[in-house]
Amino acid sequence: MTDLTLIRDLGCVWLAALIAGFLCIRFKQPVIAGYVLAGVAIGPHGASLINNTAQIEILAELGVALLLFALGLEVSFKKVLSSAKRVSAAALCQLVITIIGAWILALSTGLVTVNKDGFIFGCICALSSTVVASKLLTERAEVDSAHGRLLIAILLIQDISLVPIIALLPALNQSSATEFLPALMVALFKATFLMAVVLLGATKVVPTLLKWVTRSNSREVFLLSLITLCIGIALSSQQLGLSLALGAFLAGAMISESPYGHQAMADLLPVKDLFSTVFFVSVGMLLDPHFIVKYPVEVLLFVLLLLFGKAIIGTLSARLAVASWWSAILVGIGLAQIGEFSFVLAIVARSLHLLPDAVYELFLVGAVITLIVSPLLMTLVPKLIWRFALLHSGHEHSSDKGNIVQNIRDHVIICGYGRIGRNVGIALRSMDIPLVVIDINSETIEELESQGVPCIFGDVVGRQVLLKAGLNTAAALVLTVPDPVAALTIISFVRHHNQDIKIIARAHRSDDIEIFRATGANAVVQPEFESSIEIARLALLSLKTDHDIIQKALNEIETERYKIFQHDLPDQKPPILSAAETETFGGNWFAISDLATGKRAQRTIGSLDIRNQTGATVLAIKRDNQTITHPPPDETITEGDALYVAGNPEQLEAFETLLKAYRFCPNLEG
Repeated sequence: MTDLTLIRDLGCVWLAALIAGFLCIRFKQPVIAGYVLAGVAIGPHGASLINNTAQIEILAELGVALLLFALGLEVSFKKVLSSAKRVSAAALCQLVITIIGAWILALSTGLVTVNKDGFIFGCICALSSTVVASKLLTERAEVDSAHGRLLIAILLIQDISLVPIIALLPALNQSSATEFLPALMVALFKATFLMAVVLLGATKVVPTLLKWVTRSNSREVFLLSLITLCIGIALSSQQLGLSLALGAFLAGAMISESPYGHQAMADLLPVKDLFSTVFFVSVGMLLDPHFIVKYPVEVLLFVLLLLFGKAIIGTLSARLAVASWWSAILVGIGLAQIGEFSFVLAIVARSLHLLPDAVYELFLVGAVITLIVSPLLMTLVPKLIWRFALLHSGHEHSSDKGNIVQNIRDHVIICGYGRIGRNVGIALRSMDIPLVVIDINSETIEELESQGVPCIFGDVVGRQVLLKAGLNTAAALVLTVPDPVAALTIISFVRHHNQDIKIIARAHRSDDIEIFRATGANAVVQPEFESSIEIARLALLSLKTDHDIIQKALNEIETERYKIFQHDLPDQKPPILSAAETETFGGNWFAISDLATGKRAQRTIGSLDIRNQTGATVLAIKRDNQTITHPPPDETITEGDALYVAGNPEQLEAFETLLKAYRFCPNLEG
């Protein structure tokens, strides 16, 4: 009779992982922690559904290989090498200090007795979870924030640091100090040889091979080629006396620089997720829950030291790359947990007898707890910072002095000159509206200085920086930074110093809109929502839907979306265009100021012959609190009227010349 034990055990592993993963998602916890706990539940220390873990551990090895292969596909060495020196310094500082700190702590407490074990323990503690941190940043739309960009960069450098560490493990396994140096040299030679082979393959062999494979137009053949490359190079690494994981990583790196890297990642992802789940569950099977009961104080102290120690080291290291303490704190909190590749390193080290069983048990318990607690901290700490920012800014008064930008008034301050801020700046400069840009990117500041644009290098959260930008005399402030903590702080401070300034803020989450409005923003815009409106408009246009129907549908969407977040700037969107009027390309508001004198005073639209002379069409007239849409030819135009005129750029320019009108934005008028 065929032995189906492996199939039964594998089915049990995936069923337990399914249940644990669902519960973790339901309660917003990291699924990795759920997989490990699922392993505890079904393993020999739990319900004993799986007693013989040997076969599962073999499959777990495949999971490790696929995990590292996927990491190699995701990591871009060009991106890492192009990172700013301050970012690299922050990442290396965090790694080195954490490794040394954990190493010394392990030796001084008697947790380990030899230096090599302490070094490995420090390396395991230094790595953080890229999956947990990036997932939370994505959910909170903070990937592009100052702390989000730095956190992702540090995590990326951490992941890459795994490669040389794993390469050193065989040398560290030598029993005596006299054997260590020769073993280290041999290991480095083997790693260099393997990397040279990989480099040659990445430039000469793999692109040609994958190009030939893709001609089959079969995703199955392409996937089989990827797995064959992964396993083949991983086994070659193992035969050279290096690790399976190192070979798998280099195989991924070999493919990542080819034109097929993105497709390889997309095709491999389901297989990687399937077997990496087996790996994390198998890790849980080795965890003995009685260890927590037996050593509760030690476990508690380890978890607290790990969380707060990594948070403090991460914060201090992040200060090398960011000017704001608040952004640095958020980076430190994001690094406070133990990472998924720490499990890989621990498993490899344990197989080489470089990690005592007691240390391994302590690591597993601490890793699971930190993975559960870290997301809670990453959610709680920003809220505490928000409250502190509000309280702290609330005590500031407009009488505080600062270095004010000279000879500039009624200008617009742009906080953050990224993709959104740059477009705002281009629009303002095209209309000769004075502006001052605040940005922390030195390259951006150099570019603006070369263009003669008033700019200030500094963190937008800094009060003196805002005062130096002429906050007290500014007409408007455009806040494009994606960091909600920074945005809230700026809004509160600006509103206390200039009651009349118009504040237009950017927000990602719906919750931020209400908070920003309550703090003092005049208008809050969600870029994702606004882009969805444009996508919906284009989709309807592609279906040849009538323009009146399109505009009505979009108006209903916006009304429903913003009905509880109405801003106090008048909404001056163009009136609905009929199908006949859509021959024009756009429109603008114009102010009429000189019709009270001269022969054109009190003239009608028909007598001015606007359509024939300019080609533009007057779609609306705003007079006092009244708006006249689609005015008839006998409608009189008087001084002080605001006209919305549709037409292409040449037609609008002709209208501007004919009526001596000037363009303006009603939203920024008093």
